[in-house]
Amino acid sequence: MQSNNSINVNGCSVCEAGKEKYTKCVLGAFRGTIYYQYDYRSKDGELFTTLQETLEQCREKRDKWMQEKNRKRLFPSTLQKMQDGKRLTKSEMAYQIGHVESCHTVAVSWDFFRREEIVSTFNRIFGTEIK
Repeated sequence: MQSNNSINVNGCSVCEAGKEKYTKCVLGAFRGTIYYQYDYRSKDGELFTTLQETLEQCREKRDKWMQEKNRKRLFPSTLQKMQDGKRLTKSEMAYQIGHVESCHTVAVSWDFFRREEIVSTFNRIFGTEIK
């Protein structure tokens, strides 16, 4: 959600859970370069904030932050299988996706999806490169 005003009130972010807020700003210290002040609050309430030259850069940083955050939620048994180079099953990946995004279509109806679709979703959510 774009705002032409500050995205903070009294120095505190007003960003709601699961939403983003941003505004353009010009910082004198950077010789008039336009930046995006960007906040995203995860569904669990943790705040991500950044200052970048483009909105796309802000969202890329946010996505990497979310992937790191999600990767920490992988079950130890899943991590071990990945470290051992063992193949994860469709149901294992779907269960992990559901652990992070409980209503995700792949998590709810994993048996209707091709393995490639589940792998792609898993890699996007966790920032992994499994095949």
